[in-house]
Amino acid sequence: MSRPPRVTDLQIDEAARAVFLAQGPSAPLQDIAKRLGISQPALLHRVGTKEALMSRALRPVPPTALALLEPGPRDNAPIEDQLLEALLHHRDFLRQLVPWLFVLHYSALGGARALHLETPPPVALREGLTKWLTRAKRAGRVDLAEPRVAAEALCGALEARCFNAHVGGATYAPGDDKAVLRQLIRVLLTPGEAPARKPQKRTAR
Repeated sequence: MSRPPRVTDLQIDEAARAVFLAQGPSAPLQDIAKRLGISQPALLHRVGTKEALMSRALRPVPPTALALLEPGPRDNAPIEDQLLEALLHHRDFLRQLVPWLFVLHYSALGGARALHLETPPPVALREGLTKWLTRAKRAGRVDLAEPRVAAEALCGALEARCFNAHVGGATYAPGDDKAVLRQLIRVLLTPGEAPARKPQKRTAR
């Protein structure tokens, strides 16, 4: 008798995520087990319950754009371009996250229970963006009264577009994301002077 295939936790999570996203929270465990090439009892032995598997597979992770914001504004690029880069990166993150949130919200777990995190992704991004804008303001790179308010406006607009696009496609979120975000940045932020580069020291001949 051949031994059942050994699957990793990562493979289980990926298979569960694909099935739940395709079929919703009512998807049978048998379909996940079949995708993995193992029996349903073997899958249950690994994950405990369907709810535990769903919570694990679709649990939100910290926004990846935080890695771009954490070092602060760079001196070698315009503030507008740096901010747009981070926001578009976060848009791609949200496009993946929003479908997960819908499945969890309509599951037996309920959104509030399933999404109980110390710092939810939307809050984490707002905090990271507020710190980044504050540093840009202190460096004289932007003329901005309230960095937190600007961060809320930018994050809120981006989240709304991603939710609308998931629900109704391009009809519900018309226009190009990059163009819309760039215009919003220009409305909210007045660029300051870029930091002067230090003159290079002449080497003695």
